[in-house]
Amino acid sequence: MKKLITLHDVINLEMVLKHVDGILVGQKTYGTRLTHSFSDEELHFIIDEVIHQKKDVFLMANQMMTDEQLEQFSTWIEQFKNKKITGVVVADLGAIITLNEKGFLGRVIYNPETLATNYYDFNDLSRLDVFGVYAAKEITLSDLDIIGSQKKIKMFIVGHGHLNMFYSKRQLIHNYMEFLGEPSRFHDQKDLTLIEENRQEEAYPILEDDAGTHVFRSHVMHVMNHLDELKEWLDYMVIDTLFKDDRYGALVAQMYDTKDVDLIKRIQEDYHEMWDEGFFYKKTIYKGKGGEQ
Repeated sequence: MKKLITLHDVINLEMVLKHVDGILVGQKTYGTRLTHSFSDEELHFIIDEVIHQKKDVFLMANQMMTDEQLEQFSTWIEQFKNKKITGVVVADLGAIITLNEKGFLGRVIYNPETLATNYYDFNDLSRLDVFGVYAAKEITLSDLDIIGSQKKIKMFIVGHGHLNMFYSKRQLIHNYMEFLGEPSRFHDQKDLTLIEENRQEEAYPILEDDAGTHVFRSHVMHVMNHLDELKEWLDYMVIDTLFKDDRYGALVAQMYDTKDVDLIKRIQEDYHEMWDEGFFYKKTIYKGKGGEQ
């Protein structure tokens, strides 16, 4: 099992890479929920440095793209075709076809957010010659275990961080401020939270970026207690440091690398976090009107 991490600043690249096997970086034109939007020049530098250290590097292009965006993406991605990047993470099936046509065959990772829930999904997607797929965030550890034992391609999961649970392409915060008749100054602001009237004890991080609006779980997902099990079938575990910083990423990566449980308390206290195991032991149940399942 390889560990990947996101990056906030190029100057911290070496520090962040020390305890992981690779990195995830992107640009806001085609990526979303990014820790930072890097310029083309910065991306080339990061790719060269990571490859020099013989580690994996993935580009994030995980927006749901319009036809116009897809055409622009097709042109933009060509500059990286001859780079030895490990892969490109996308959320759009059209982007998979585009990348395969552009010479990235076997280097595409599909992240459909909540849709890859069984090994049939994984194995059917292997027909598109993808490198790997992100498993859905809302399925249990036992379900992931079954997928892992039957999959034909690489499996990715977000193993540490605030899980994104809602995504709309609409600029909902901007629309709300416009409704109030006030200027919107909250775009790309990463310290906002949403509190529901009937769940006032939980504050959900909310982010509006160029790709839309995103709401996240209040607790931080972690997999520290399951590393031995995960390494039997998981290929890539992602440490997502959105809402944090590179110091946080370096500490968390060190914790997973050294299995230093004392670091957990230190990180939680320093960053005022509550951790849990996400949906590993929680079945997701959808209820319709009247409460029927």
